[in-house]
Amino acid sequence: MELYIFNKDLELKGILDTFTSLRWIRRYHKSGEFELHCALNSDTLNLLQRENIICKKGDDEAGYIETRRLRIDSTGQELLEIKGKFLTSYLRRRINWGQLIFNGKTEELMRKLVNDNCISPTNRALPNLILGSLKNFDDTIQYQDSYGNILDCLESLSNTSDLGFRNILDINKRKIIFEVYKGIDRTVDNGVIAPCIFSRDFENLLEQEYFDSLNNYKNTALIAGAGEGKDRKLTSIEEGQGLNRYELYVDARDLQNTKTVNNEEVSIPDNEYIPMLLQRGKEKLAECYEVQTFSSKINTQGNNIYKKDFDLGDIVTIVDKKWGIQVDTRITEVEEVYEGGKVEINPTFGNNIPTIIDKIKQVVR
Repeated sequence: MELYIFNKDLELKGILDTFTSLRWIRRYHKSGEFELHCALNSDTLNLLQRENIICKKGDDEAGYIETRRLRIDSTGQELLEIKGKFLTSYLRRRINWGQLIFNGKTEELMRKLVNDNCISPTNRALPNLILGSLKNFDDTIQYQDSYGNILDCLESLSNTSDLGFRNILDINKRKIIFEVYKGIDRTVDNGVIAPCIFSRDFENLLEQEYFDSLNNYKNTALIAGAGEGKDRKLTSIEEGQGLNRYELYVDARDLQNTKTVNNEEVSIPDNEYIPMLLQRGKEKLAECYEVQTFSSKINTQGNNIYKKDFDLGDIVTIVDKKWGIQVDTRITEVEEVYEGGKVEINPTFGNNIPTIIDKIKQVVR
C-alpha cells in the first residue's frame, strides 16, 4: 500500500510505500485516528513531520500527524512511531464564538456550526475547508449553545440524531470537505436492499466478542434550566418504572431563556425554551447509554465485502444462535490493520464502552 504525504497546505511532499504497520481507525460519531510504525531514516524523518497529512492511496479520508516517537529497540534498530487524528479533528481547534439559538434541521445546524466558526470568519477560518452538498436529512432540533467546542457539539448532535459527520480530502481541488452523512439500513428486515448479516454460521467472522452492561445506563433525566429556586425552569424525559427507571439530574443553567434582538434582551417563550432543555437532556442521556457492543474480526474472504456490502455507519444484523443473539445494530467503528502484507478489518457494532476521557467529558459539560 502507498501512503501519500502532504503538508498542511495540501502540497504533496512524498510517498511512503514501506512501513511496518498501520492501524487506521474510522469512527461514525467521533473523529478517527491512526498509528503508523516504520523504520527511522532521513527520508521518513523528513517526510513524517508533525501536522503533515497522511492519505491512503484511493481513499478520501486522511489524517494529520499529531505525535512522533523516535526510539531504538533491543536489536539496535531505529524506529519511528507516528500517531495522528483524522482531519475531522481540525474542528476541535474552534469554539462556537457566542450564543447560538437554532430551530430547524439537525444537518443544517451541524453545517452552520462549522460554517460560522471554521469557514466564514476570515480571521478564524480553517484553511481549505468548505461545506459539502446538503443531503436534506429529516431530523429536526431546537438547540442552544454558547462557547462550546465545535467537535464536541457535533459529537453530541451525532449521538442524538444518528447522523455521521467527517472531513474528507479532495486532493484534486486541494480542499477539505465537511459533510454530514447517514449509514445505510442493511438489516435483514429492511425490505429495500440486500441485507448484510454477520454470523459465524456464515463463516464471515473469524473472531467475535459480545459485551453488554448497565453500568453507565440512565433513561430518565430531570433537566433544570434558567432561574433560581422555585422559579427555575424544569422539564424531564421519563422512561421506565420501578427498577427499570434510572434517573439523572442535568444542570442546564447555561441555556439562557433570553436572547438579544435589535440590541434589546427579550425572553424566549417556554414553547421554544423547553425543547432546548429537552435536547440537552437527550444529549446527556446519549452519554449514559446501555452498553451493547459486538466486536469482531471479519473474514475478508467471506461473503460480505467491506465498503461494498457494508461500511462505517451502516446498520446490519448480527446473529449468533448459540449465544442467543440477534440484533440490528450500527457499525460505529472500523479498525483497518495493515501489517506484514496482510489486511484485517475489525468492526465494532453498537455502543462502545465509555473511556475515561468520555467520562471526564460527561462531568465537565
